[in-house]
Amino acid sequence: MSDSRYSMTNDGLMIKSASLKDVGTYECMVKKENVELKSRPAKIILESNAPAGSPPEIIVEPGHKTVSVGDQLRLACEAIGVPEPSITWAKDDINLEFGQRVQVFQNNTLIISKVERTDVGHYKCVASNYLGRVSSEAMVNVNAPPVIVSASRDITVKTGATVELQCLVEGYPKPVVTWFKDGRSIIPGPRTSFHNERTALRIEHAKDSDRGMFTCLAQNLAGSAESNIEIKVRGYGPRRPKLLIKPFDMEAPQRTSIEVPCKADGDPTPNITWTKDGVDLVQDQNHKINSIGSLRLFNISFANSGVYECTAKNIHGQESARGTIAVLGDVLEQSPGDRFVNLAFHEANLEVDRAVNATINSLFGSDDKIMNPEKLMRMSRFPDVVARDVAKSADIFERTLANVRKHVQAGLKINLTENFSYRDLLSVEQLDLIANLSGCLKYQTKPNCSDMCFHTKYRTIDGTCNNLQNPLWGSSHTQFRRILKPIYENGFNTPIGWTKGMKYYGFEKPGARKVSTSIIRTNEITSDEEITHMVMQWGQFLDHDLDHAIPSTTKESWEGLDCKKTCAYSFPCFPMDVPPNDDRIKNRRCMDFIRSSSICGTDTTSVFFDKLQPREQINQLTAFIDGSQIYGFTNDRSFILREVQTGFGLMRGGISSTFGKEMLPIAGADEVDCRRDLTESDTGCYLAGDIRANEQVGLLAMHTIWIREHNRIARELRTINPHWEGDILFHEARKIVGAELQHITYKHWLPYVLGPEGMDMLGQYQGYDPTVNPSISNVFATAALRFGHSIINPVLSRLDDNFTTIPQGDLSLGKAFFTPWRLSDEGGTDPLMRGFFAVPAKRKMPRQNLNDQLIDHLFTSAHAVSLDLAAMNIQRSRDHGIPGYTEWRTVCNMSKVENFDDLKNEISDNEVRNKLKELYGHPGNIDVWVGGILEDQVAGGKVGPLFQCLLIEQFKNLRNGDRFWYENPSTFSPAKLTQIKQASLARVLCDNGDNITLTSRDVFKLPELQSPKLLPCKSIPSIDLRLWFECNGDCPGENASKEIDELRSKDALAKVMNMTEGKLEGLRSVVDGLKLDIKRLKREIRHLTKSSKGGCYDETVKRRRREGRIWASKKCTRCECRNSQILCQSLC
Repeated sequence: MSDSRYSMTNDGLMIKSASLKDVGTYECMVKKENVELKSRPAKIILESNAPAGSPPEIIVEPGHKTVSVGDQLRLACEAIGVPEPSITWAKDDINLEFGQRVQVFQNNTLIISKVERTDVGHYKCVASNYLGRVSSEAMVNVNAPPVIVSASRDITVKTGATVELQCLVEGYPKPVVTWFKDGRSIIPGPRTSFHNERTALRIEHAKDSDRGMFTCLAQNLAGSAESNIEIKVRGYGPRRPKLLIKPFDMEAPQRTSIEVPCKADGDPTPNITWTKDGVDLVQDQNHKINSIGSLRLFNISFANSGVYECTAKNIHGQESARGTIAVLGDVLEQSPGDRFVNLAFHEANLEVDRAVNATINSLFGSDDKIMNPEKLMRMSRFPDVVARDVAKSADIFERTLANVRKHVQAGLKINLTENFSYRDLLSVEQLDLIANLSGCLKYQTKPNCSDMCFHTKYRTIDGTCNNLQNPLWGSSHTQFRRILKPIYENGFNTPIGWTKGMKYYGFEKPGARKVSTSIIRTNEITSDEEITHMVMQWGQFLDHDLDHAIPSTTKESWEGLDCKKTCAYSFPCFPMDVPPNDDRIKNRRCMDFIRSSSICGTDTTSVFFDKLQPREQINQLTAFIDGSQIYGFTNDRSFILREVQTGFGLMRGGISSTFGKEMLPIAGADEVDCRRDLTESDTGCYLAGDIRANEQVGLLAMHTIWIREHNRIARELRTINPHWEGDILFHEARKIVGAELQHITYKHWLPYVLGPEGMDMLGQYQGYDPTVNPSISNVFATAALRFGHSIINPVLSRLDDNFTTIPQGDLSLGKAFFTPWRLSDEGGTDPLMRGFFAVPAKRKMPRQNLNDQLIDHLFTSAHAVSLDLAAMNIQRSRDHGIPGYTEWRTVCNMSKVENFDDLKNEISDNEVRNKLKELYGHPGNIDVWVGGILEDQVAGGKVGPLFQCLLIEQFKNLRNGDRFWYENPSTFSPAKLTQIKQASLARVLCDNGDNITLTSRDVFKLPELQSPKLLPCKSIPSIDLRLWFECNGDCPGENASKEIDELRSKDALAKVMNMTEGKLEGLRSVVDGLKLDIKRLKREIRHLTKSSKGGCYDETVKRRRREGRIWASKKCTRCECRNSQILCQSLC
């Protein structure tokens, strides 16, 4: 009998809930072997006078269950009664809501699919009819993996202190907690003990050996969880990462598991990341990174073959190491070159690393006490780690492709013509692999600009996300913008003049050195009648905010030629020929010159992107006027420069001047030691946002002034808004400093450069235009902005507070380069600043362009050829493929030139034009920088019409394409903008000089042209930062204007500061106690949110009502569940 109402007992047959259908004759039969016995028949008759109904009785009860997350839960419940009882289910006394995951079947069995951790609880089956109500409960436990509810954070302690680490966990069954230090189990000892069921670890009398990574591991049957806590013992000191254990090459068969080792030391503890073939590795079930940093690969296949790189990184630097994993097995070749890819990449990597390391060793590996200034120039401009990675990726990609071609040609004996396609040799997958291995794609990815809370208010350090539609526009480590297409000799990557003897417009291109000495150099100096030397210095400081082409990472060619020892053209060597009759250089045939690096995706590497893209150079800096020379152009460099320990938003300071003002921080071991003579002073080089800060002492003084300005603003903002956190203080101060730089440049400096007509052409600000690309144009960086070289004096004046020369005397340019100690040891910033705003600049005359200090005595040393700045400018334009002077005249709507006399309107000096003809032969041959620098200056300006045009184009783009431009209404409120417009360089010098008390109102204009010539600093307008006062939730209403005025007074602000600090102090004592409760509350909220999704909870009957359900709550009262709320209406 299949009916569950029938069952056998020791007394016979039991029939539950008998009804008319059970009426009949029943027999009991016993059968054993071949014997059958039957009882006498028994008849069941239903009496008519039997009771009409019976109360419910549960005959099958749900039993206690334990299930695992993801399993299916089945709870049975059967009941009898007349009439047949209805069955409902509740969990923790709340009626269950049914859906796709929670269902009740016809036999009243409750089934919950894909059990979740929140399904744990008391389940109740309730059977009821009009005669009664009964229930049965079952406890359901869910085996849930451990969750760490609360764990201690990283901690720094003093030697001898007591440390207690907490690790509170949840899970079922109850998790077991185990502690490890640097991967090794911790054994209790005299100083180490466990408490609260091992959820707390106590270390007494901490010492240096206790520093390290502590791991709390919670385990149960359902899984495990861990939390890492770093203990630092004070006194050991911050340090950059160092890889103690590095990955190495290894082989492994398929379907096995291997561990690639990596362990690092550093303070702060380095964060370890992994890449495979240049692509970030994401942890999943087959890729795990343990707490030490090693990578574990499970069930490996051929797809796991590749180059694995471990990188340890903290705020002080990073270190990487790589190893190759070869999975044993056969591979189907798809293209002729595929089998050579790994070999070609390995060779290319070795070639590039060898060349780069040789360069680094030659630059930085010397123990010489006296350094060649020319070498210091290269050292100061040598790219940092990030910039080297950008440049090296293109080099490695290019060399790998060349090596593949070499191996294929040797191995297959096929003829590869000049027009061959790499895609005929390599599969798409292998080209993708090379791009990833080289790191070529690393800097092609689009940045994440989703944090609109930040991006609507502040700039990023690297310039990304300024333009939200084109987030890489204007960012660091991107290519320069082109106005005209580049001109290369082969149309692709070799500069004009690469092939000696080749003629252009019927004439050979003259050597850069010959042009420099023949027409640019001057021994005569005429002082300017209007502008001060500050115009030059601000121009250099501004230039170091806008552009820096990354030089080649190596001074050796791929053939192993040293660029300093060869006159051959072999990348990256592009030496400048010395003419036979040179009046200074007699023992050399050439002056060495190294090309700029190219960005990935151009030159040879453009093959990967399905297009032929000529060589493009990399701008290491952000394009915007944002103070990147102060704050750095990458997040890593910015963190090094910031004083993050105090939380006050300050920039790091170094030693103090004699007047107690902070100097720049001293550069660490990872920075260039720029001192040219170690016997002169023990003072090291200084650290700034731009790596060229130490080049000349006047530039270094300007850097010092502006770091002080940031800190001055940050300190005042903290006084006004004591509730602001360190990051807010930093970004607000940076925002104000950037606005000052923009205002000084456009309102005070540019008018002297462009002249009145040029300023009219520049026009007024009309608002942000997201279609304008603010990136720096190649011609602007390589030629136009270098007009400033023509107004450099050969001497830097140094004046005391009486405006007379200081005892140490003025500085010739030769002594000003790479002597940072002169700033601290010879009078500080003030003598140099006074010299800049009180002494005229050099005046550019038709035959007085660059003074000979910059051409024949720049970085002069006893054993090497000094550099020629003019020749370098010419050669750099050719290196970058900049079109010639006449092409740019067309761009700027200047008159067409067919012969040299056509230039007389812009180059009026007949002798200069004749010299140009002698050198170039045809106007089309003239280099853009040469033609631009030789033009007569426009009225009221310091540039000719061509450079005026190119400068206006760039400065328009910088203004109109900058979402954070200071005049944009969304950047500052009108009241704040009014204050920003009070800024002047004179005020900045007064506030941040060592002890400047007198200055001219306009530091770019000669004092004798102003009345009065000099003013006391108190007469110079300043920014009133009180307009940046921000309420902290306690401001009075709009009608309480008197109270607002009082709050904004200095005394009231002090009261606000004290009050806020008191509140914060009280909060600190509560925060730690709330942390655990907050985490638990979040978990409960998530649980309640899930369990209460939809419907209403009726407190009167302690049950949940479904959405839309209507019921009678009381007599004459009708209730409805609507929008999760119970709405009741009286009907009587």
